[in-house]
Amino acid sequence: MRVAVLTDAASERFIFPFWHKYYGGMFGAKNLFVITYVGLSKNFKNCDLGGLIELPVGYDDAMRRDVINGLVPTLLACYDCQVRVDVDEFLVVDPREQPSLNSFIECFDQPYITARGFDVIQLPEEVSLPKDLSRILPYRQVAYPNSALNKTCIVKSAVKWSSGFHGASVYPKFGALFMLHMKRVDIKWQVEWFAEMTSNIKDNSRVDQIIKDYYQPDEDKIRNYHRDVGVRTIVRGITSWYRQEFTQQYLNGVALRGDGVYAGRYEHEHVLCEIPREWRDLI
Repeated sequence: MRVAVLTDAASERFIFPFWHKYYGGMFGAKNLFVITYVGLSKNFKNCDLGGLIELPVGYDDAMRRDVINGLVPTLLACYDCQVRVDVDEFLVVDPREQPSLNSFIECFDQPYITARGFDVIQLPEEVSLPKDLSRILPYRQVAYPNSALNKTCIVKSAVKWSSGFHGASVYPKFGALFMLHMKRVDIKWQVEWFAEMTSNIKDNSRVDQIIKDYYQPDEDKIRNYHRDVGVRTIVRGITSWYRQEFTQQYLNGVALRGDGVYAGRYEHEHVLCEIPREWRDLI
């Protein structure tokens, strides 16, 4: 099965090298496609990719949604399957079902699937990630369920996504697929990443002020958030990652909006799920 992986990125730093290594290692670097923004394609000149598109505008969530919604049908004319993830999103599967994402997709016989979303987080007692690390997850213990990350992200035919790719034109369909979101994987990385994003969008009139405020690199605020989340109860075992009641609560709130997109409420479940050993060897 030919699989294309599509993302957008402003920087080749932070999480991007791990994204490239993870998805390129499974599907081949020539099947990775990156959308970037005006003046930023130079950041990726040394990256082995199947395609790099520089938009003639700065970062804008609505713009990237529209461009990707238009590009996926084109890629699907050449590929059997499309993986659409943000640069800080890593798809993993229940190791009891398949040993890897690519083997999961090889056996995948549905038109699409929705991942169960989780935020990987640095606990207050955990050290910052070292500069020369080759993998991330050996340094992190837990992730928490976040329904905003329940994203339809593997498709065999085109779908229409909403901004942020939180909703899609197909009703969510869950399985043994999980999304690990790495935005909060390291406090120092997050502060630096937010500072870079702020620099990119501060003069962009197309970006809403609420987004600009969100990306303010306030280290104290970020550390306090990690401290508050860190006191949640830890649950263990792969079965705990399915969060059946939380998932059903999310599905009960999913509705078809006027723009033709199914969307649900964005909520956290106040538990921390221990990351399975098998996933620690992957990312």
